[in-house]
Amino acid sequence: MGLAASQARLLSITSRMADNELRSQLINNAKMRLTTESSKVSDEYIAALNKTQLMMSNYNLLGEAQYQDLTFNSLTAYSPLNNQYGLVNKSGELLVSELDTARFEEAFKKASEDKEIEEGDTEGLNAKALEEFLKSYGLEKTTTYFEQDQVYEFEKDLQRIWEGDMVYEYIPATEQNPTPEVIRVSGLHYGYDKSKTSVEYGVYTELLTEYQAADAAYTAAVKDYMKDYIYKEEGGTGKSYQDWYKELMGAGGATSGNYGTYQDALGKIWDNIKDMLDDETSKVFAAQMEEYLSMDTTTGITDENSPAPNRGLSTEADYIAKGATITQENGVYVITWNQVNANLEEIAPSQDGNLGQLTMNDGSVVTGPFVERYSYTPTDDEMAELVTEMYKYFQGGIMGALDRDKIIDSLPDNSEAKKAQNRYYVASEQLSQFIFGQKIDEKYYGNLDDMEWILYGDYINPDNPSEGRTNAPLFPTTALDGSEGGVEGEYVQISTGVDEDGDGKIDLEDEEYYCNFQAIIDVYLCEKAIELYGTPKYTWVDVNDPDSDGEAKAKWYTNLFQRMLEGGYTTIEKGLASSQEWLQYALESGLVSMEQVNDEDMWVSTMYTNCSDITESTVDVDITRAEAEYTKKMNAIQAKDKRYDIELKNIDTEHNSLQTEYDSIKSVMDKNVERNFKMFEA
Repeated sequence: MGLAASQARLLSITSRMADNELRSQLINNAKMRLTTESSKVSDEYIAALNKTQLMMSNYNLLGEAQYQDLTFNSLTAYSPLNNQYGLVNKSGELLVSELDTARFEEAFKKASEDKEIEEGDTEGLNAKALEEFLKSYGLEKTTTYFEQDQVYEFEKDLQRIWEGDMVYEYIPATEQNPTPEVIRVSGLHYGYDKSKTSVEYGVYTELLTEYQAADAAYTAAVKDYMKDYIYKEEGGTGKSYQDWYKELMGAGGATSGNYGTYQDALGKIWDNIKDMLDDETSKVFAAQMEEYLSMDTTTGITDENSPAPNRGLSTEADYIAKGATITQENGVYVITWNQVNANLEEIAPSQDGNLGQLTMNDGSVVTGPFVERYSYTPTDDEMAELVTEMYKYFQGGIMGALDRDKIIDSLPDNSEAKKAQNRYYVASEQLSQFIFGQKIDEKYYGNLDDMEWILYGDYINPDNPSEGRTNAPLFPTTALDGSEGGVEGEYVQISTGVDEDGDGKIDLEDEEYYCNFQAIIDVYLCEKAIELYGTPKYTWVDVNDPDSDGEAKAKWYTNLFQRMLEGGYTTIEKGLASSQEWLQYALESGLVSMEQVNDEDMWVSTMYTNCSDITESTVDVDITRAEAEYTKKMNAIQAKDKRYDIELKNIDTEHNSLQTEYDSIKSVMDKNVERNFKMFEA
């Protein structure tokens, strides 16, 4: 029984040891699987770390870069600081948003309804569509330049410029309002830029050019005639005026011994032509010539300082004490020094500035204006010098002082001067017809290129132009129609510049042009304001955000419009427009390509991989998620591994215990067997 029991126990131990070995093998296999699983988790984590996506850098108004997912919307979004990009499909069409598509098509619809655009005028249609397209984004081209520079504070004649059309209504003088005036009726009917390129301005320019050329030719013809007339031999001297002049200006000239000869010669010439002077413009010239010719060494010469210098004298009594008298002539206080040939600098030396005010003997204080007169008797040498100055003055001013019409009134019609006059009259009639809608009196012909006179009339005081104009035009100007304050324009013809029949009258073209002087007034007054205040700053303004950069926005959407117009376009769906995954795939697969607007506003192809505004960025969300998953799985694997280690340790302990028991039982059994054999041998 003992042996059998031991044998049974040994078999039981052997079975348990075999089971432990199987369990150990299974656990080791499980540990090996944990290693594989751990490698997989690590690979997933590393893949997440290596994963990137395309990002777009846009800029805010402070110039700070802001990164966002690269989508169609972020790539093509407008910002004044962003580069302008576009996506193009394989057909070369630009991808545009649903909003841009709708506004583009609506712009052409409105442009096609504009009755001012003639059929077939593609350029005009496109320009109008662009205007409507920009308007849909709140963009208008305007200027606040003159308002900012307080244009309304300068002279009244220019205040009308930006308030409306240059059309006027003449208000005659009344007993209650003795000064006539002109008031504005309406505003700039074209605007400066459009008026400069209008047909009316072109017609006026041609008419004015013809008028000025005819005027110059008329003057030249009169000069040629006057040379023969003025330079004729005088007084049996055998010398012409030209001879006298050359001799005077040449070696020797007027001297103390011969100045009288020259003075007498010019006096005879003056007597012949002084009745041919222009009554209005030659008054000053004539008065000076008369004074020159009356100079001699016996009666003396009166000279004048205007304004009077400051001599340090502050009262009328001071001047009287120094030998002067003070009188008033036409509102001017005249200080007359009575001493002939007196040295005024010794009597009362002049100081800085001019005489500002005087206290009169009656106690009143007057502020001028003041002039100073003094007389002196010239010496023969001084007279010779004065006669030389007289000749220079005459030579320089005579042609401008003469009245051309008076000079040639008696000339035959076939004379060159008379023909030149006829051409000038025709050109003047045409120009006056265009400006005023009528042929004006010949005496006004010389004013037809004087815009101040056309708009504001004659001088208030012809002897003192600084007092300004009457602001009462002699004639109304032509307008778009009579209801605008001017006369309704008729028609004019442009000169051909040819006198085929030789009658002195230039021929006219067959085509007639409508008279409308308004565009010319627009341009003149605008340029007058520009002269005073500089060029107006016309600019694009975003009416929805006036403080923003309207110019940049207008350029952006103009570029977009031109690309859609010239290369075609296709609309991208909203879902795709906001999808980062789609755009990245589309770019990487070549489904779409990129274009960029360069410094010359041209669309050029570019690689997205070379674009400085597009960067690759790690996907932080995926990394965070992968890290959490990795940690979770690795913790689980490590927990299992520890459990397996404990189980293996327990199995190993049990195995060692069983092995010991097995060895003990086996030893006992071996001894029993050996003892039994020995007993049977005995």
